[in-house]
Amino acid sequence: MTELQSQDQKFIQKLTDIVLANLANENFAVMDLVRESGFSRVTIHRKLRSVKNQDVSQFIKEIRLDKAREMLQNNEGTAAEIAYRVGFGSATYFNKCFREYFGYPPGEIKKRESASSDGVNSKKLIADDRNQNEKEVRNETAHVKKSFSLKRHFLVALSVASVLLVTFILSILLPGKTSSGSGIKKSGKSIVVLPFRFLSEGSENQYLADGIMEDILNYLARESSLSVRSRTTSEHFRDINMTSPQIAKELDVKYFIEGSILKLEDKIRVFIQLIDARNDEHLISEKFECKDSEIMELSENIAKTISVKLEAILSKGESGMIQKKPTNNPGAYDLFLKARFLFNEANDEQRVDINREGLLLSAQLYEKATLLDSTFAEAYAGLANAWFTVSAWGWYQPYLDGINKAKKYSKKALELDPDCAEAHLVKGAYLIWPERQWEEGRKEILRSIELNPNSGYAHQAYAQLLMITGPIEEARLHMDRIMEIEPYFWVMHNLNAWIYYFEGRHREAVEACKKARELKDDWILTKWLLFINYAKLGDGDNAVNAMIDIAGSHKAGKKFESDILDLYYKKGINGLFEWLTEVNIKNPIPVTGLNGDNFFVSWWYAILGDREKSLLFLEKNMESQSRNYTFFNLICTNPDFDILRDDPKFTSIVDEIGLAKYNIRKAK
Repeated sequence: MTELQSQDQKFIQKLTDIVLANLANENFAVMDLVRESGFSRVTIHRKLRSVKNQDVSQFIKEIRLDKAREMLQNNEGTAAEIAYRVGFGSATYFNKCFREYFGYPPGEIKKRESASSDGVNSKKLIADDRNQNEKEVRNETAHVKKSFSLKRHFLVALSVASVLLVTFILSILLPGKTSSGSGIKKSGKSIVVLPFRFLSEGSENQYLADGIMEDILNYLARESSLSVRSRTTSEHFRDINMTSPQIAKELDVKYFIEGSILKLEDKIRVFIQLIDARNDEHLISEKFECKDSEIMELSENIAKTISVKLEAILSKGESGMIQKKPTNNPGAYDLFLKARFLFNEANDEQRVDINREGLLLSAQLYEKATLLDSTFAEAYAGLANAWFTVSAWGWYQPYLDGINKAKKYSKKALELDPDCAEAHLVKGAYLIWPERQWEEGRKEILRSIELNPNSGYAHQAYAQLLMITGPIEEARLHMDRIMEIEPYFWVMHNLNAWIYYFEGRHREAVEACKKARELKDDWILTKWLLFINYAKLGDGDNAVNAMIDIAGSHKAGKKFESDILDLYYKKGINGLFEWLTEVNIKNPIPVTGLNGDNFFVSWWYAILGDREKSLLFLEKNMESQSRNYTFFNLICTNPDFDILRDDPKFTSIVDEIGLAKYNIRKAK
């Protein structure tokens, strides 16, 4: 071993020992390691890159994960307990990281040990798993396109059964309901519908189990006195080995529903369980079974059973919505389930990305469903949503052609069913983005929330509208509701951080950013939010660390690390904003906020308190073809522009973009 190698090992060991000494501290991060080690951030970064080809955050995370595996092997606790002991603030995030690092979930570690002791090469086992996972991903879309073996009347009967089962469940959950108005009021009756399993062979039929599960979830979501966790939230627990009390603690829910479907020759069985999660008590455990030819009779028998047990606990309007049958055409319903499955699968389990192919294929299947049943309102609404989403992501050109398709199909859905919540949401979205009809869009989104008070999408859209028009206090109410429904969607945590920033609650904003980063660690807007909130808190060390991270998002920005550190050490946090204005004006790089965008330059000058230059670049932004409306729309609620609030040039700009009536914040 050379002396250089020995020095490198000692360096790595010293860093490792420091991390292990702070293992249970979930807030221990890069700058903490810098302070305790006595080395500069640049030294640590370069050494880890040269020796281990890791960045500092990755180095810390992998030490935590290696220690967690060791503790699991030694039976030192459950996966959930160990997650917190090694510094993960969330058991779900721990499971995600563990699976990504080792290739299998923590709950399988004993099986891996057993396989290894039986002579199976564990590395080969992991590699085989990864290959299988990749194969499943490649085949996923192909599976959905296949012809399905179950008879079509099975789908309609199960849809009916779903409605009746929901009614049965509501009779237990809601002995005394009260209306929650627009859906903001928090309910004590909280529930999650966990992913259903299709127990028969043939993974191509999983869409049936997922479809029925989501039907039940959607019916429950329309009940205003229930707090229903989203489908995305429930997906986190598909493969996680946690007990019902642990799930209850993680999600803060009182009940959950489990279900499975089995097809054996000419028989079909549906198993449903309603569980009091905190007591692990089964309130309902029912098996429904019949022959294929007796599906309709089964539905009638379930209806009779439910009608005997059902109490009159729903309002007239909600009862009607819950019992509404979406279509009488089994083929249309089959296509609808496939389309919705693909629309959902366009995002992975944490929605860390979105898939163009999946969205376009879902649109095709929704359209085929409408051809089989021209009165199928939910299919038209799904079609509208698919077109709006694929257009909003810039994947359909011309952009307005895709938006016009969304308008056409949402209008058709509302003609067929004026109470279609999804159609109202899509209509509200295109009225706001791109038509800028703020008040008309507001009415549609509020109607969508009224019809489906547990829709995270609807509350998200309304919170984003309120970030444009204000009041921010109302946006906070909807944001809190969103976090109850969608605690595992990184976009929602990012949005939460924005609203905290506008409220001046910068510590809470930092915490929201950390949660967003746990779910998607490379999202540039989360990095920016961390930076500006650390800056507002006067936390220069973390602010400079975040700034270096932002610049390093592109290879062209990595060379600026020394410049950023030099300016920070000379001028403090203001030096960072001076660097931002300079790099945008003189040497832009292709990273959001550093790419020469005039709006960002105006924003950075506003933070520095330079009214004249902030207005100058705001006017330049108005002259450009792309005005960066994503952030420009927020100038009426963004407190950093309060220094311009009463300037005639500023009020003229606000009037020109149709926001004059909302420019009511006090000038500084």
